[in-house]
Amino acid sequence: MILLLALSLSLNACGGKFVKETVAEPRAEHTKPSPTSLPTWLGNNSRDFYGTGPWSDHPLQIVWNFKTQWSSGRFHKIPWAGSGWPGQAAIVDDRVYFGSNDARVYCLNSKDGSVIWSYKTGDAAKSSPAVAGDRLVIGNLDNHIYCLNTIDGSLVWKYETGFETDSSPAIVDGRVYIGGEDGFYYCLNLEDGALIYKQPLGGSVEGGSTIVEGKIYVDTEAGDLYCLNLADGTVVWKAHMSVDSNSTPAVANGFVYTACEDGLVRAYKQENGEPVWTYKAEGGLNLETKEKVGFWASPIVSRARVFIGSNNGYLYCLSATDGKLVWSHLARAAIWGTSPIVDGRVIFGDKGGWVYSLSAEDGKLISEIQIGENVDATPAIMDGQIYVGAFNGNFYRLR
Repeated sequence: MILLLALSLSLNACGGKFVKETVAEPRAEHTKPSPTSLPTWLGNNSRDFYGTGPWSDHPLQIVWNFKTQWSSGRFHKIPWAGSGWPGQAAIVDDRVYFGSNDARVYCLNSKDGSVIWSYKTGDAAKSSPAVAGDRLVIGNLDNHIYCLNTIDGSLVWKYETGFETDSSPAIVDGRVYIGGEDGFYYCLNLEDGALIYKQPLGGSVEGGSTIVEGKIYVDTEAGDLYCLNLADGTVVWKAHMSVDSNSTPAVANGFVYTACEDGLVRAYKQENGEPVWTYKAEGGLNLETKEKVGFWASPIVSRARVFIGSNNGYLYCLSATDGKLVWSHLARAAIWGTSPIVDGRVIFGDKGGWVYSLSAEDGKLISEIQIGENVDATPAIMDGQIYVGAFNGNFYRLR
């Protein structure tokens, strides 16, 4: 494959150096991870592996930070930088892969934050990458899904959708599964990007999809929760929630958990989509957006509890059985990022630029640190190290 342009950039990081950057080609015509890797959104395709410890006894601190560049796009004339929503990095061995609002996909050395490679896309790369072997797949606001070589960042293939792709892909048995904001759910061949099937959903998909026992669970902005057949994309059942959902469904205990912009957390029966319980978020603090309640984060299920942050600034812990409130913690601003649970700690950021570590047992604050103006991205955690980007243009490793 011949790329039209190859650039060399000097990028600022700890021990920054000249590295190769490849550039997007013009528009074409037409399982469980190992304990040392977090290769995809929320760890695996069932979205229930959140990372590993152990945790340091010291307060949260910055180990290194990497400065991205700035880029404007079709719908954001004011330049963006850093990590957006959902924006979780993938960690494989000593490499950290993440998409950035500066229209690049980066591969950094996890030890010191130095750049191994970067790839220039057409617009912001808000999607969380999925890594399988020497392939990385990620969505983009330029209406394309990209597949890159993890070794050097070169383009393997790209597939054009009808609109933006914020959703985080899943890779299963040589196939890529991802929802689009054009209202379709796609299954592509990992080898060459060829379309295997394209299922209409009647609404755009911004969250990721969860794959369990041959079924796909995915939400839409039209307010529908779908259960699809993995093999051919046909609908097994559909539950209508009546309002936009940006969450990635969590599947556990025979239930499917999700949340919507109306401020409701919902649980459904996994077998048929029948509603089980709801929890309504009320009040709270929001410094950045007009809405007082509502959920953009995805639920995390751990030890029979559901954890999720809200646009009202609260991090909630609910009973996974009946949805009753166990505890809540009020942050400084809206919480859009998802909150992984690792070794008894809940880790998340808020729109005030703070990252928090809470006790998963009782919600008490363990440590906090301000790293930027806005942390919409979901933290990636490995060996007690936290990798997360902020909207100030920086990507951080914390411990």
